[in-house]
Amino acid sequence: MLRRFTALAIVAIGGIGCGGRREAAREVYKPLADAEATYGRLIGAGNRPTAYQHGTGERVGFFLDAQGTIWGLPIRVSSSGAILACAPLSLQASGVTDTFPQGATIIGSTNEPTGWRGGTGDLELLLRNGSKTIHHKTVRGADLGTAACWTPQSVKPLEILHYYRLVPHGSGE
Repeated sequence: MLRRFTALAIVAIGGIGCGGRREAAREVYKPLADAEATYGRLIGAGNRPTAYQHGTGERVGFFLDAQGTIWGLPIRVSSSGAILACAPLSLQASGVTDTFPQGATIIGSTNEPTGWRGGTGDLELLLRNGSKTIHHKTVRGADLGTAACWTPQSVKPLEILHYYRLVPHGSGE
């Protein structure tokens, strides 16, 4: 009986240690120059949408690489005033999250108004096309899963921040 109890206790303790939800690894925010070396130059910034905060979400920077891909990555301002970016290398193998019109230039971003102050709506890009017409486009993001950019510890509830990988229409991806 004692052996059976001991075996059951070992299994239970092992199950407690192995069970539960696994948290994605936390990526380190890097200097802006490091992110630009991999994802292209920073061309704009805004705030990501949120349903949880009374106000705006975390900052997102838009980077343009040599192939014309727009990368939306979480950015922060350090205590010294330096701009930092969460730019995991694994992101390069991630899927495209949305598109934007070929030849359009991003001139800004907004959060879709929701009609209430409990959060913000989807992320929208303000774009200027070849004929100089300005319009907006709602874009989708995704999370990385295994390696992730998180909200700061001071922001509750903690959540994984999305990335955006936007390609021009007709780019073949």
